[in-house]
Amino acid sequence: MDNQIYYSAGRQGFYFESDKAACVAGAGWPEDASAISERWYQYLIENQAKGSSIVPNEYGQPVLQAVKIDYPAIARAQKELLISNALQSVSVIQLKLQAGRVLSDAETEKLNVVLDYIDIVEKIKTETVAGQVDWPPVPE
Repeated sequence: MDNQIYYSAGRQGFYFESDKAACVAGAGWPEDASAISERWYQYLIENQAKGSSIVPNEYGQPVLQAVKIDYPAIARAQKELLISNALQSVSVIQLKLQAGRVLSDAETEKLNVVLDYIDIVEKIKTETVAGQVDWPPVPE
């Protein structure tokens, strides 16, 4: 094989024989580099592109591992972002209220729509979601 492929479990990366001189001159060639076949390398890369992770097994060889998605954490972050964006959309109205100014009918309506939206978003339980959340549309 012209360009043997190696895998380093310690660095969790692939290395090519053709790049060995540059590696040695730079960060160094990994001591635990072990040869793998071109076919196995292609299989790993193709499946990584489909959502799997490449990790070393107990022998230091590269294998695929399904990626566990933490849907509750994603939902919590999305919930916080939606509420923050909603609050930001009425920040000028909030300043006017704090300054004691009278709101126009349009401003009062917008404030009420945004507050209703925040109430809806806050009621969505994120602790036990097992997939994507169908969030309510952001008010205009």
